[in-house]
Amino acid sequence: MTDIISFDKNIFCFDANYIRKKFAAIHFIKKNNKLLIIDTATNHSANRFLSALRTLNISPESVEWIVLTHVHLDHSGGAGLLMRMCQNARLAVHQRGVRHMVNPEKLWASVVSVYGKEEAENQYGQLIPVDENRIIAMGEGEIISFQNRRLQIFDAPGHANHHIVIFDEESKSFFTGDAFGIAYPELTSENGEFVFISSTPTQFEPVKFHTTIKKIMEQKPKSCFLTHFSKIMNIEKNGYELLKQIDEYVTITEQARNNHEDRQDQIRGELFELLYKKIKNNNLAISRREFGNLLGLDLSLNAQGLIYWNNKTNR
Repeated sequence: MTDIISFDKNIFCFDANYIRKKFAAIHFIKKNNKLLIIDTATNHSANRFLSALRTLNISPESVEWIVLTHVHLDHSGGAGLLMRMCQNARLAVHQRGVRHMVNPEKLWASVVSVYGKEEAENQYGQLIPVDENRIIAMGEGEIISFQNRRLQIFDAPGHANHHIVIFDEESKSFFTGDAFGIAYPELTSENGEFVFISSTPTQFEPVKFHTTIKKIMEQKPKSCFLTHFSKIMNIEKNGYELLKQIDEYVTITEQARNNHEDRQDQIRGELFELLYKKIKNNNLAISRREFGNLLGLDLSLNAQGLIYWNNKTNR
């Protein structure tokens, strides 16, 4: 059976077991023996998903909504398969993401350009299209009514132009995907969680990211549920840290602008030093090697995304 983490207000999550343990979470809201699911991880998480349903004593037919924060494949790669399993579900996704769910060819090509074909296939499996008639396009101010439980949608660009965040009015919490950073449990200390910005390719936009984080903070949520990895508190403190990091990422990238040969390595190295210093200041005992192993993929993708953004803005 899949282990379920239970929170207040009938919110649950389980570890998708994507890449490693406690890297990606799939969240559920349960009401009247019905489920709303937020993000799907990949096709490889489908068996764990079914096991989680059994743990909650819920059938796939009782899933009413599958909501995607955005269409990056660690969040949406399993959507087609889960929609096939959950015949009564509707899929909610940002209006810019609908076409990618109906025809995932361009999305797949983009992922292959980042990871390479072999690694993309290993990580995600075959993408399954979703019937357009079962998709609900989401934008700013839309409301999902799930068993009379209201979830408000906010447009949330910065990490991706097709990103939404979901505010659950009952729990006063956001489900943020990658729009309010990443917080791995291994980086939590007695001082609380450590969050860091994800600037992965290809739609990082610092000004829009600032706006999104401020928008989340303005709602004064009690907590945020991150896909990587689940519940965080201290929203004001963490929000200001994320705003600061965006500016620090930009400074690092612009200072490396003229270093064409090993620019990505330079940016990656400086991101490592920036975040490692912050984590040590957060009173966490972790070696440089452990930190590098934990954040290796994130640092590489963040550097790629920053270079892509900087090249685009300086054309």
